[in-house]
Amino acid sequence: MSNIQLIEKVYETFAAGDMDGWASLHTSDFEFKYLGNLPFSGTFVGPQNAINECFSNIPKYLENFLVTPKRMFECEDTVFVHIHMTATNLDTEAMHMFVVNEGRVKKFQGFDNTGLMTEAFINNN
Repeated sequence: MSNIQLIEKVYETFAAGDMDGWASLHTSDFEFKYLGNLPFSGTFVGPQNAINECFSNIPKYLENFLVTPKRMFECEDTVFVHIHMTATNLDTEAMHMFVVNEGRVKKFQGFDNTGLMTEAFINNN
């Protein structure tokens, strides 16, 4: 599987809510970094920590959350993904960065519009 195919599978499993499948695509020491001051921001080590500490909190703040990849770009071991992100009161684009090591995702960093995301969950509550 190519790095791009791996990242496509990451988004597919996330969208389907298949967290076991999603976790299996990552290294055990996977580092998930989500910038900003959102309730689910932070650095999480290990796929299960990302699921428990970040993903499980997203629906509490962003109803109907959906991330759709638009384009993917690969540079050596790094894949950049231009995404479209929607939720109730949210419609924005952003970039995600993945570092791949030996066929699994080693690192993720999201460069999302956290200001718009904050406005969206304030307007939802």
